[in-house]
Amino acid sequence: MAFESLAPFIDLIEKGFADKKSPRAIARELGNPNLYSTINRYKVAVWGLKGLVKDAKDIRAQKHEEARGQAVEEVVKTLDVLHLGLKRAKQLLEVNIGDKFLVSDGSEHTLTLGSASVYWPTGMNILFQAAKLEMELSGDDAEGIIAQAMSDWEDARVAILKAVEDHPEVQKKIIEALKDLRG
Repeated sequence: MAFESLAPFIDLIEKGFADKKSPRAIARELGNPNLYSTINRYKVAVWGLKGLVKDAKDIRAQKHEEARGQAVEEVVKTLDVLHLGLKRAKQLLEVNIGDKFLVSDGSEHTLTLGSASVYWPTGMNILFQAAKLEMELSGDDAEGIIAQAMSDWEDARVAILKAVEDHPEVQKKIIEALKDLRG
């Protein structure tokens, strides 16, 4: 055992570290200042926070990568479903009156105006919903654009106020003007 000389004092040493005492102070309290270097090596080996912090960062980074991988997988699955929806919309929009098709019982039917009046709006609806979902996923939807504009406005407001920080009169006028703009 590397720290045999400390074995009788381990509880006192651990308590000293918990009380934020230095290895030199612990050695003095034990009545043997020569134990300082051994206590210091024990502290580095057992209580070394650098290693613990590094391990914690590694674990956190690994968990972050796993969570990111799961999020990417969910986005890919969503995009796959979106692609299938777009294929279905295309199929529904490409049918023409008079086209022949097979139904589930195997019999052949001809597409009528009545059937087309159901298929075409359904295809358009799927197409519009898919486009909306694509925009939401990319952040180009209306809510995303509004949120970005609000964030940009707030950043500009803070930058202006910081620029005139040393001029309280100008700052007051700008604040009033911004309030007037917001209505």
